[in-house]
Amino acid sequence: MKQTARDLRHRVARLFYLSALAAGVAASASPALAQTPEKLELRYQGWASKVLYPELAEDLGYLAPIKLKWAGNTISGPQDIQAAVTGDVDFGGAFNGSIVKLVAAHAPVKAVISYVGTDKETNGGLFVLQGSPIHSARDLIGRKVGVNAPGAYEQYLVTAYLEKAGLSKEEIQKVVFVAAPWNFLGLNSSSRRLDRRRLS
Repeated sequence: MKQTARDLRHRVARLFYLSALAAGVAASASPALAQTPEKLELRYQGWASKVLYPELAEDLGYLAPIKLKWAGNTISGPQDIQAAVTGDVDFGGAFNGSIVKLVAAHAPVKAVISYVGTDKETNGGLFVLQGSPIHSARDLIGRKVGVNAPGAYEQYLVTAYLEKAGLSKEEIQKVVFVAAPWNFLGLNSSSRRLDRRRLS
C-alpha cells in the first residue's frame, strides 16, 4: 500500500499523542489510571513559518485533553532540546545527532520519536538566487551557506552532500556556515549576504 505524505503526517501526529501520554502518565498497574495524563498542558517552542507535528496533532484532536502552550519560537533543534533539559519547556525536537550529543554529555533527555526525514512530497535542497555562479558542490568552496544554526541538522546535511560530491575535509572547512533563520531568508538573499541557503 502506497503511503502519502498526508498519511505519514497523521501517523506521526498519532505517535506524538501516544508518546505524550507515555511520557506524562504516572506509573500504575490500573488500566483506568494508565490513560490519565500527568499534565494537561505541555509547554513547547514553535518555529517561524512551520507547522510542527505536535501542533498538527493538537489541531486534529489527537492530544485532547492535553493542550499545548506556546512559549516562543526557536530556530534550532539543539536549542529546543536544551530548553527541555533546563525545564523552560516540556519537550523539544532535534535531529538524532543533537540528541546523541546531549546524551553523551549526560543530559537527562529521552528520545521518544524520530521525526526528521524525507519522502516524495517532503524534502529539502540548496537554493541560490537566479543568475548565481554556483552550480555544483565544488562551487561552494569559500562561499557562505545559510543554515538554521551552525552545528545543527542543516549543516550536517550540507556537509554530507559535500562529502558525497567528493570534496576533501580541507575543502569542506572552507565553506562558511552562517546562521540564517527562515524569517530572514528574503533579506539575507536579496542583500546577497548569503551565497546559498538550505530549505526544507
